[in-house]
Amino acid sequence: LSEELVAKLNQQIDQAGFDQPLVYDGKPKFVIGYVEEMKDHPDSDHLHITTVDTGDEKLQIVCGSPNIANHIKVVVAKIGAMMPDGKIIYPGELRGVKSNGMICSGRELRLKNAPDRPGCVILPDDFGQAGDAFDFERGNHLFSAAD
Repeated sequence: LSEELVAKLNQQIDQAGFDQPLVYDGKPKFVIGYVEEMKDHPDSDHLHITTVDTGDEKLQIVCGSPNIANHIKVVVAKIGAMMPDGKIIYPGELRGVKSNGMICSGRELRLKNAPDRPGCVILPDDFGQAGDAFDFERGNHLFSAAD
């Protein structure tokens, strides 16, 4: 959505008698994140609690990916992101620990040739900086057909 389209929608919402306008947020929802810290979840044998630098903020994200590690670049779906399957990312809680986003796999992002095994996308060092918008077109070239 553009800011102009949101303004038009808000006109129609107002004319229909609703008083809750839409708010335009043009910030990217899929960004490069840098995992600063990862620790085991105290109430799970497979979940991890991560602190991820997303450029403008550090997010606590609970992640079940088997290949999550300290000091890697990942793709983060921020709160409000719409995944390719239509699901919206909301703040949540997993086994009592708050999670504010999602660290994504190639399959969740529907990247070309994404492996059919569990695991988050680990981005190469030269892919960009924490907080940069994730480039889906470039992401489609991360995996070969042999992966």
